[in-house]
Amino acid sequence: MSDASLWEIGLAPAPSDPVPDRVDVLVVGGGFLGLWLARFLREASPAPSVLVLDREPAPRGASTRNAGFLTCGQLGEMVEDRRAAGEEAVVATFLLRREGAERVAREYGGRVDLDPCGSADFDGVGEEKEALARTLNRLGAGYRAETRDLGGVPRRVFFRAGDAGLHPGKLLASLEADARARGVAVARGVAVASAAGGRAVAAGRTVAYGHAFLCTNAFARELWPPSEVEPGRGQLLLTAPCAAAAPRVLGYLRGGFDYFRFVDGRLLVGGGRDLGGAREATSAMEGSPEVRAHLLATARRILGHDDFSVERHWAGVMGFPSGRHLPAYPARPVDAQTTVVAGCGGMGVALAPAAARRLADAFGA
Repeated sequence: MSDASLWEIGLAPAPSDPVPDRVDVLVVGGGFLGLWLARFLREASPAPSVLVLDREPAPRGASTRNAGFLTCGQLGEMVEDRRAAGEEAVVATFLLRREGAERVAREYGGRVDLDPCGSADFDGVGEEKEALARTLNRLGAGYRAETRDLGGVPRRVFFRAGDAGLHPGKLLASLEADARARGVAVARGVAVASAAGGRAVAAGRTVAYGHAFLCTNAFARELWPPSEVEPGRGQLLLTAPCAAAAPRVLGYLRGGFDYFRFVDGRLLVGGGRDLGGAREATSAMEGSPEVRAHLLATARRILGHDDFSVERHWAGVMGFPSGRHLPAYPARPVDAQTTVVAGCGGMGVALAPAAARRLADAFGA
């Protein structure tokens, strides 16, 4: 079963702009990274002409089919990332996420149903997490150990007050409107078949470009087969309004493989990707009954009862560099005029603004 996500409901697609024969900068992919990048490019002086092409009539992929977390990350997840990629990469990614999250809250907080509820890691407090918390707290991260209940059971957790929930569909719509106001042309429902050497083939016609950024995340290999970015399906379940013996935070379980938040009295729970094995390394959005059964069990654990019904179930597709969480957003040159930028590792809501800012600055240097 595959539903529209909670965040897609009621969002009317914006009108599509005409596709020119030539543009200074072509951005393929109208998700968070592509739109932030297009906006920042137009803020340069002199501003290049910028065209965003997206194959969907309305945004899909990861940007509008996620859990709506605006977060710098939780410690259990980062401990695993440190083992895989080293502490330097973990700290650098945390700082990028914090920069991006602060920009989102500052510029769009009033338009995206921002819920400053904080986040909590419900897997407990251990020596590795404590050590990493000390490192990050020296940079002003704000992780602190405290006791919170989950399903009526008290747990020792790490909490960070700076994280928040939001409506990612409203964020994407607001970001697109701001990009258009700065002169970015956005054409949706236009599939790009190829882009290299200053020429893109889109909807049967050729668009010449000075430079192209392919910001298609989990779908990078469709335009550049050598890409190391692998798709990973994330599944989510939303209950009807229900009683809960759980805190209203962004919550993490099982090292971040499971996660939850509350939206208007309903529990939104996601995860289980690791339990599906190779089946979840897919760009298909239909979801799977095995993972859905896990999400139901996780919902019972979080709520402390099974007196609830399911209102909606959906899936989104994330991009993982070489199948790993870190590093995120690797930029890879296809040729002198074309760059693939993909692999957000499921962190795009917070990471995209900072990553796009650096890309735009490097392009204009």
